[in-house]
Amino acid sequence: MGVLFTKRCVLCGEMLPAAGTGRAMLCPTCASEIRQIYRCTEAIHIPGATDTVAALYYTGKVKYAMQRFKFQHKQHYADWFAAQMLPLLADRLDAWQPDLVTFMPIGWLRRRERGYNQAELLAKAIAEPLSLPCRATLRKRAFTPKQSTQKNAAARQKNAERALLPRENTEVRGKSIVLVDDIITTGATAAAAVNLLREMGATRVYVLAAARTSGK
Repeated sequence: MGVLFTKRCVLCGEMLPAAGTGRAMLCPTCASEIRQIYRCTEAIHIPGATDTVAALYYTGKVKYAMQRFKFQHKQHYADWFAAQMLPLLADRLDAWQPDLVTFMPIGWLRRRERGYNQAELLAKAIAEPLSLPCRATLRKRAFTPKQSTQKNAAARQKNAERALLPRENTEVRGKSIVLVDDIITTGATAAAAVNLLREMGATRVYVLAAARTSGK
């Protein structure tokens, strides 16, 4: 998916100047805030994952931009979020040695309502510039309760483990996998996906997310 030009800032929605913007997607103020406020600097631990990184903190303007991306048909936001994630993977190519980029699945009903899987858009936008294969490896079990309805961490973990299944005719045995997600909150869903990929035979699984909720 190529970078799409937008005349409004992805984060604040302000009009960008007509001249001199090229393919800019942020206004100068938001560009400065990304560097000063929103870059994720925390170490992230996902059980079973070989390593985990996220580009941004899921707060403030980034939070609202992600919500528009997911729920208001702003598919072109994938280009901007992927641009924040891509350097993290590029810097780790030698260490991670990825064979495949995959992504967190969403349920068929949500896919039908939304028209797209935001994690899939991110994964494709990240994989293409690095000439890495990108394909679905997991699927969502039908009628799985939402994570937000679970009462505690143990319930979220149990619900997440039940929610995911391997896709048919998927071979990941012996591979190093990059799992792309949009937001890491408790990490329960990512952990369930990592563990399932390992059960399917992946030797290493790395999690790359657009954003994570801040532990601060």
